[in-house]
Amino acid sequence: MAGNRKRKCGREVLGSHQKCWLWGRNVVLETLGSGTWPVLELHLAGTLAAEELETARQLAERRGIPIKVQAAARLEQLCHAPEHQGYLAKMGPFPYADAKMLLADRPPAPLYAVLDGIQDPQNFGAVVRSAEVFGLDAIFIAERDQVGVTTAVARASAGAVSRVPIAQVADLPALAARLKAAGIVLVAASEKAEILITAHDFLGATAIVIGSESHGIRAALVARCDALVRIPQHGQMGSLNAAAAAAVVFYEARRQRTQGR
Repeated sequence: MAGNRKRKCGREVLGSHQKCWLWGRNVVLETLGSGTWPVLELHLAGTLAAEELETARQLAERRGIPIKVQAAARLEQLCHAPEHQGYLAKMGPFPYADAKMLLADRPPAPLYAVLDGIQDPQNFGAVVRSAEVFGLDAIFIAERDQVGVTTAVARASAGAVSRVPIAQVADLPALAARLKAAGIVLVAASEKAEILITAHDFLGATAIVIGSESHGIRAALVARCDALVRIPQHGQMGSLNAAAAAAVVFYEARRQRTQGR
């Protein structure tokens, strides 16, 4: 990731000048409110209502973020997007969690997601949003062959990237071995599995493995998994996309943990 970061005025930004901008009311306010992802500058349109300007100003001042109130056209000029809704933030590098620290400080029965090669920002963002909604404790991704957390991913997640710890690791099969050694059951979602998700017990420490649309879960990672489960399907399509499948499996795991099997 370091190779994609640029320095400007002594501060690191996320990617290029274009890629460092995060825009949209909800995602910018969510990011400001969480305080986990460094915001270097906040640009607000002068056409915003006074109460909206004041809310954003308070959030930014609380974290020492410089604020600029400008014409809406200037915000569009900066991010090249007319749908900024009057909110634009220049972002620093995304603060990935440390995988070793997450495992060392885990709850008694954690619920994790392990994502294998999801390269579409919209899908990745949707998975993160579902993970936050269904109360997953962390997400693990690979450093290569996987889209990282970009502003596009953040927008697709509605800001959830700032609410769920996301850790990058060099080797997913090696991570799987560490998870198994820690007593965490690895469950792979696959349309080829015989066991339905409703028949699997998600009550214990679990890591749900989701593969990409292009190649699914790679064989080296499947070999480390303890169980393969599938989502019941009744239509003619072969499978759900990664984001939709993740949401269904996350829901079932949370349902069991809330209502019991």
